[in-house]
Amino acid sequence: MKNVSELNKLKVRLFVEAVWNEGRLDLIDELVAADYIGHFPCSETAVAGPEGVSRLVSDHRRADPGLYVKIMDQIAEDDRVVTCWQTTTTEPGTRGAGRTASYTGISVIRLLAGRQVDSHTECTVSSPARSAGRTRT
Repeated sequence: MKNVSELNKLKVRLFVEAVWNEGRLDLIDELVAADYIGHFPCSETAVAGPEGVSRLVSDHRRADPGLYVKIMDQIAEDDRVVTCWQTTTTEPGTRGAGRTASYTGISVIRLLAGRQVDSHTECTVSSPARSAGRTRT
């Protein structure tokens, strides 16, 4: 049996892979608590609850359908998971062949009973050519 820290890492990995990368918004209610509060540099106000997370993900995926988040590293202790990640995006007309790095970041997520209750994300531009006027999480 895995410990709580390892299970929490798996929950965050599922969130990144299924929700962000595949657009499976139906999993948000299972992975995000009703009282969730998220802090993202791309949002002027905190993202609240599963509805706020759904809007955030939907908006980003609609603006950039080729968005892909790769987990570079994860560290977990008890109820907190720190995830280092990098986003890539597909340039229009490249059919997946033209992926270029756009942002790297770190997210600190706290989970209770397997659901995200709060998060803090910071990111930096890693590909200035793709970032003009755009923000990612």
